[in-house]
Amino acid sequence: SLGGVFIGLSGIAAVDGFGMFVNEKDTMSVFDMSGVSTCIAAGRVSYALGLRGPCFAVDTACSSSLVALHYARRSLANRECDFAIVLGVNILSVEGNLGTALAGMTSPDGKCHTFDEGANGYCRGEGCGAIVLKRLSDAERDSGDGFGVYAVVRGSGVLQDGKSATLTAPNGLAQEQLLHRVLSDAGVSPGDVSYVEAHGTGTPLGDPIETSALASVFGPGRESSLPLFVGRDRKSVV
Repeated sequence: SLGGVFIGLSGIAAVDGFGMFVNEKDTMSVFDMSGVSTCIAAGRVSYALGLRGPCFAVDTACSSSLVALHYARRSLANRECDFAIVLGVNILSVEGNLGTALAGMTSPDGKCHTFDEGANGYCRGEGCGAIVLKRLSDAERDSGDGFGVYAVVRGSGVLQDGKSATLTAPNGLAQEQLLHRVLSDAGVSPGDVSYVEAHGTGTPLGDPIETSALASVFGPGRESSLPLFVGRDRKSVV
């Protein structure tokens, strides 16, 4: 079956703080090797389901799942696959939690105060989710046999911040450029959008930059009777 697998994941929980195998040589198995390879996570899904389409893992930190969706959409458009399974997974590790805490990224009180003047960091979580994408004509054709069309992805885009204050600091101008690019790809105007799921890091650095970028793109000429509602997640898909 020409099905693609696109998995978004960031980091490996099966390694210690130095990126080495956890087990000693006399207790190692083949799973120690495959457990620290992100391509295996995607490959196992294709293997288990007998899928022969594109198959790879994407690591772009917080945006991994949506970047995976972006390339799944492009693969469908190019007819590299007939359907695409897009997955996102995150598992917490002690090393990861310590690293983000030392960098001042996570909230010391265990609460995410996104878009609040008391924002002091985000809270990490773990989980796994998956969706199946098809070209709309194929999805409409196949609906009714236990399948349905739950949403339509009209456009997507990927853009790096480039040069900013620090490696992890956002770039407002780059975010504006990405928003314009995605709106163009989707064929919609800023006024057509009524809700945006933002990254919402819950940090005094990231939140103001992101909200300013949203205001610059979606604010001009907007009717006061049609406000833009902003939630907390990620904003690279329309």
